[in-house]
Formats: sequence, C-alpha cells, structure tokens
Amino acid sequence: MHLLKGNAMSSNPPIQSLNRAIDIIEFLYHCGHEASISEISEGTDLFGSTVYRMLSTLRARGYVYQNEKNAKYGLGLRLYTIGKSVKENIPLVNVFQNMAVKIAEKYQETVYVAIPSYQSPAIPQHVIALKVCRSEYVPRNAIEEGAIVLSHTSALGKCLMAYSGETVLQEYRKHPLVKLKPNTLTDWEALDGEFNTIQNNGYAIELEQESDGQTCIAVPALDHNRQILASIGLAGPMKNIFQYTINSIVEDLYHIVGQAKELI
Repeated sequence: MHLLKGNAMSSNPPIQSLNRAIDIIEFLYHCGHEASISEISEGTDLFGSTVYRMLSTLRARGYVYQNEKNAKYGLGLRLYTIGKSVKENIPLVNVFQNMAVKIAEKYQETVYVAIPSYQSPAIPQHVIALKVCRSEYVPRNAIEEGAIVLSHTSALGKCLMAYSGETVLQEYRKHPLVKLKPNTLTDWEALDGEFNTIQNNGYAIELEQESDGQTCIAVPALDHNRQILASIGLAGPMKNIFQYTINSIVEDLYHIVGQAKELI
C-alpha cells in the first residue's frame, strides 16, 4: 500500500498554517502509532517549534491527544466522531453495505468499495469508502477504510480511471506513475491499453500489482449518465479467489451494482 498526501485541485493559494496542521494529522494517521514531536517534525519537514504550536491547538480541540507517560501524540477521538459521521452520510456506503456483506460471506474474502479522490493533481488516487472482511487471512498491510491509495496499482483504481473520462486522464498523463511491485504498470501506453480492456470486458483485475500474493476483481458503478460513482471489488489471496470463475465473481458484483442503482 502506498499512501500519499496531496494538495486539492484548486487555483486558490493554500493556507499555510492549515496545510501544516493537516500534514501533522496525516502523518499520525499514516504512521499508525503515537509519535514524538521530533518524529513528527522529521516526518513532515516542519520545525519542532511549529509542530509544538500546531499540536497544542489540535490537542485543545480534541483532534490529537498526548500520552502522559511518554509525552507522545496520537490521533484524538474527535476525528473518529467526524469520520463516523462522514461514512454514515455517504449514500453509496449505506447502499452497498448490506449487499457487500453477502458477497464477502459467500466467498469468505474482502469486499471493497472505492470512490475517486481528486486531492492530488499529480497522480490518480481513490478513497476506500467501505471494507467488509470475512477472510481468515488478512495481510498486515491490508488497506483500511478511509485510506487514500494509488489508483493505477489496483483493480478498484484502474476501474475508476477507465471510466473517468479523457479530461481527467489528460492531467494525470503529465506525471510518472509510482512502481510498488514488479507487476505494477508504470507505462501510460500500457495502462491506456488496460483501460480499453476494462471497458470491453466490464471489469478490472489486479495480479500482485499492489500486494504480493493478492488479487482483486472490480466492476464500475455508473450513474444513469454513465458517469463513474464508485468501484466495487472482491479481494483476497490469489489461490482463494481463483477457486471461482471470474465470470461468477463479476456477475455477483454487478448484482450489487444493479440493486444499488435502484436505491441511489
């Protein structure tokens, strides 16, 4: 998994102090554990004095806490409350939730729902809006809900990109693609060819392009104007997923999409 911080696609100049506060929050999120001021300073390229001032404000507002025993900082419960509210108010998540559970239980693997993220003008990303896991084997680096991940490395992301439209893709083609694994596509010509295949087949597939031994099969969720809303995929170890035919998995995923369209 490769997580990025990025700037929103906007012509307005960024507010520096707000950017710094967000960088600190995102560092603590990506780091996954409590961190000292020096660790945060090193990870964000901010002066220690700046980090201290930002943390003092964030702590007062409940966005971070300080462990009294080791003086380190972690993400506060205020973020949990806001994140829970955001998830509950995303219509797509509510629509997909119950149906995704049934697919995850059927295959005893993990179902993801992803939505496009345009926060970075440099490289395509998406947000994991929903994760339903019924697998006995969950990799330590498994992607969690709320994660912002590179789109070109996964079936979910490639599915989103294939239906994003030329205007969006033209902006991304100006930039190189990050290579995570030997199978990760980093050539835009090859990726464009895969987009054509996805549109022709109606689904995307990933073979160890993001995680060793893992695969994912994903389909698009399009609105009535054929604009991409989200992608939904079944992911897990290759040896488990390929016990089933791709067609049967795709059919089940499209069944979810079809039911969701009636409710959106």
